[in-house]
Amino acid sequence: MNKEILTYKRVLHHLTVAQNVQILYSINEGIRLHAAKAPGIRLVYETFDVEIANFDDFFKKNTKAFETENIVILDNKRDFTVRSVINKIQYHYDFARNDAEKEDAHCLVYVVKKYKGVTKKEYEAKTSLLRSLVNELQQTPDLLDRFDITNSVADLKQENEEFEALYNVRTQNLHDKRLKGNTTKYRTSANKAFDNLCKVVTGLTLMPLSEEEKTAVENIIDIINSQIRQAMLVYSHRAGVVVEKKRRITKSQMLKKKIRRRKKNQVIRNKS
Repeated sequence: MNKEILTYKRVLHHLTVAQNVQILYSINEGIRLHAAKAPGIRLVYETFDVEIANFDDFFKKNTKAFETENIVILDNKRDFTVRSVINKIQYHYDFARNDAEKEDAHCLVYVVKKYKGVTKKEYEAKTSLLRSLVNELQQTPDLLDRFDITNSVADLKQENEEFEALYNVRTQNLHDKRLKGNTTKYRTSANKAFDNLCKVVTGLTLMPLSEEEKTAVENIIDIINSQIRQAMLVYSHRAGVVVEKKRRITKSQMLKKKIRRRKKNQVIRNKS
C-alpha cells in the first residue's frame, strides 16, 4: 500500500483549542464506518472515539457552541447531494436512449469529471470547488432541466452556502476563545489517542490485508489527510495573522518611541 498519513503533530500543536477539536471531531465522524471494517484498529479507534467525545463535551460546556457537530452534518449533507448529482448525470450518459441524449449527457459528464474526488478535499477547498461546479452546471440550464437535476444543483448550491456561512461564523466566534477548566488534559488525551490511531493505521499499511480491510484503511488515510490539509491551511492563516499582528505592534512601538524622543528633545530645547 503506497498511501501514508501526512505529518500532523506540529500543526495540531499550533491550532487553537476550537480548531483542534473541530479537526479531530471531523476525522472521527469521517472514519467511523470505515473503522468498523478494519478489525486491526477497532480497539485503538474506540479509545479515540471516547477521547474525542470527552474533548468535544468539555468544549461545548465551556463555550456553549454546537457548531462542531453541525458543521459535520452540513458537510455530509452536501457530500450526499453532490454524489447524487454526479450519479444522475452518469446514469443518463450510460443509459441514453439515443445519440443526441448521450451527447448532451456527455457535456455534463465532462464538467463533473473535472471535480473528481471533491468530497475528499479539505473544507475550504471543497467549498470553493463546489461553488465552481455549481456555476459551471448552471451555465447549461436546458440540460439540467432535460435530465431533471435543476433542483438538485440548486440544493447543492444552498447547502454549500449554508456550510460556508456556518464555518465562517464559527471560525470568527471561536478564534482564540478562552476556555475555563483543564483544557490541556482533554486536548492532550485526544491528540495522544489520535497519535496512537495513526500509528496503528500506518502499521496496517505494511501488513497483508483482505480487500475490504485494505479499502477501509485507504479510505481512513484519505479522510485523515484531508483534515490534516485543512489544519495546515488554518495554521498557515493563523501564523500569517500572528506575524502581521506582531508587525503592527512593532510599528506602533516604534511610533511611540519616536513621539517620546521628540517630546524629550523639545523639553531640552525649551530649557536651553
